[in-house]
Amino acid sequence: MLLQFSVENYRSLKEKIVLSLEASSEKEHIENVCRYEKDRILKSVAVFGANASGKSNLFHALTAAILTVRQSNDRQVGEPLRFIIPYAFDEDSAKRPTEFEFVFYAEGTKYVYGFSATRDRVITEYLYAYKSAKATTVFERDEDGIEDEEGNRTSEKYRFTVPALRSKLKPLVERNTYNKLFIATATAWNCEETRIPMMWIMNSINTYSPNQYADLLAVTGEMFEKDEDQSLRHFVKGVLKEADINIADYEFESKDIPVEQFVSKKNPVGVGTKAELKGKLYHIATLHDIEDGNGHEGRYQLDMQSESLGTRNLFFLSPIIKRAFETGETVCVDEFDTSLHPMLVVYLVGLFHNPEANKGNAQLIISSHTMSLLDLKELRRDQIYFVEKKQSNGVTELYSLDEYSPRLREDIQKAYMLGRYGAIPVIGEGGALWQ
Repeated sequence: MLLQFSVENYRSLKEKIVLSLEASSEKEHIENVCRYEKDRILKSVAVFGANASGKSNLFHALTAAILTVRQSNDRQVGEPLRFIIPYAFDEDSAKRPTEFEFVFYAEGTKYVYGFSATRDRVITEYLYAYKSAKATTVFERDEDGIEDEEGNRTSEKYRFTVPALRSKLKPLVERNTYNKLFIATATAWNCEETRIPMMWIMNSINTYSPNQYADLLAVTGEMFEKDEDQSLRHFVKGVLKEADINIADYEFESKDIPVEQFVSKKNPVGVGTKAELKGKLYHIATLHDIEDGNGHEGRYQLDMQSESLGTRNLFFLSPIIKRAFETGETVCVDEFDTSLHPMLVVYLVGLFHNPEANKGNAQLIISSHTMSLLDLKELRRDQIYFVEKKQSNGVTELYSLDEYSPRLREDIQKAYMLGRYGAIPVIGEGGALWQ
């Protein structure tokens, strides 16, 4: 489970921002919180803000951090870290490294993992494990030289404070390169101390965008294909029924694509959807039970691409949600409410708070414009975040509603629209159109 994510010097996130899922002492909506060891952790967080305020950059930052770790072992010497994109509006920031940090639980242990990097190389990296109240340093790395106790730079680039870990990890330093992350390299060489946190980043936190139809199909296609017990079909049909969408069932087809069909002289790298690059072609059709003028019912088929955008988003988010409920995954969705009715958005978020549905204590992190979520009858104050971008320098700030300590009976929607919490657009009166 994710407790905290922080990022600095990434796109508009110039200054360090911290997204925390550690619950406050508030006693409201206890079902929205789960206990893990001694921590109380939020099951969901919703981020609000004006267009172009930096909401998507927060989710891009999560994606960049995750993919930089996941693709580390595939990175060749000299290959850039292509997901690193520093703040671009001053020369100093463009030269400084981008920094990421995760705090999370994996297999019963609390970990802190972070790294900083430029486009060319990793600068710092660290991993701490909490086997007790005090953190154990698994490793620390600084390509500019580890500091000694007096704060002086040394020629050593790695530090291993536990003797047993030092003997295991130090030989692996030579197998790492300046543009790879040590957590990935050590895990590739069967280091158990790095394997658990590495696998959490590999499998237990994912980012999604409902606007990318082909990508969602690629992610969920294998889930539909392997639905041998029909439990996924049952879940998807249940969600569609709850959403009052007239889809009785669906048909799913999967075909293997010969490599030569999508790799050619004109397309040497196989440009296409992720599903195509996996050598698969998926086709989904929805089935509708429709009555004619005489009251006779017939079943009709419709290609998924002919369905509304909202229907497609709900259809492809459903397998992701089901898997999360089973595995305890942290699901991060930018523009979660794309083409979805506000009542449906509230329903889907509420599923994560329902212990009968969310048995794995999965987490949901979303950006949204759905005002219905700005209601303290639905979310706690510590579950609501705002982003605001300064017009003077293009820097995004992230802050929680909890910082304002609104009364539990306060109309949060009204206060937000009045600008009490910032993070809203300042709309002109149209004069700029004809001046």
